[in-house]
Amino acid sequence: MRLISTLCGLFCGCLAGASPAAAPVKTGAEKLHDFGLSGSNVGTPGYGRVLVAFALIVALAWGMTWILRRYGARFRPGVMGATGVAAPIRHLARNTLPGGISCHVIETQGRQVLITVSRHGVASVLLGEAPVAAPASAAP
Repeated sequence: MRLISTLCGLFCGCLAGASPAAAPVKTGAEKLHDFGLSGSNVGTPGYGRVLVAFALIVALAWGMTWILRRYGARFRPGVMGATGVAAPIRHLARNTLPGGISCHVIETQGRQVLITVSRHGVASVLLGEAPVAAPASAAP
């Protein structure tokens, strides 16, 4: 074990550019100092500073969440139409199949989509373009 430790030290020292003979041997506290684990003269911040920093981080996270909920839909492609208005979703049909599977057909952005909901998850299938409704004409 000591041989492996010595070889690793020599290899790391050569990579760092130091000669093996010039590297001083570090004791326990000196080894821990490189990792920031040894005692130092720097005091820890007071509870007030920690609480203020925590409050600022929570306020920043809440603010970003509010901004993304309020204005985020404008930046997601496909959610808003070209006019900046959300595309309407129309529920066309619903049916329940044996085994607890429910099927929904919806229409959005001129396309029909079949959505199936089961215990194992949700799946969707694009059915194609929605049929264009013929304008209602007066009967002769």
